Amino acid sequence: MFRKILVAVDGSGHFDSAVAAAARLAACGGAKLTVCHAFYIPESYRADLGDELRAGMRQDAEDILAHAAAVAKEHGVAADTRLLEQPHAAEAVVALAESEGADLIVVGARGHSKDEAWTLSSVSETVARLAACSVLIVRRA
Repeated sequence: MFRKILVAVDGSGHFDSAVAAAARLAACGGAKLTVCHAFYIPESYRADLGDELRAGMRQDAEDILAHAAAVAKEHGVAADTRLLEQPHAAEAVVALAESEGADLIVVGARGHSKDEAWTLSSVSETVARLAACSVLIVRRA
């Protein structure tokens, strides 16, 4: 089965299903689970935001990871977390998967309504296209 599973979360509030699916797979096969979130403030915005606002945005990103780790723990799996501070989320996720030797990446689809439920986010689609390992795209429950 899988030895290392990477689940990417985007903070949309709909990623719990993807984390839960990844945690169940990790629990079944004894795989290591890592949760990642891509967070990036373009250089051109950094000076305008101020230190306090930047720190708050970073804390929000850390909170997203903490929530995802808590969801994994609810499913019986401890998860490592990684904050990816890179401009292109999909490429950052794929690069992390490669560097950590992940054999599965789990991402969520972002359909916002029943009519859009088939729609993949651009990140999910790009991860699926670029990844050298298997990719599981989880529809929200």
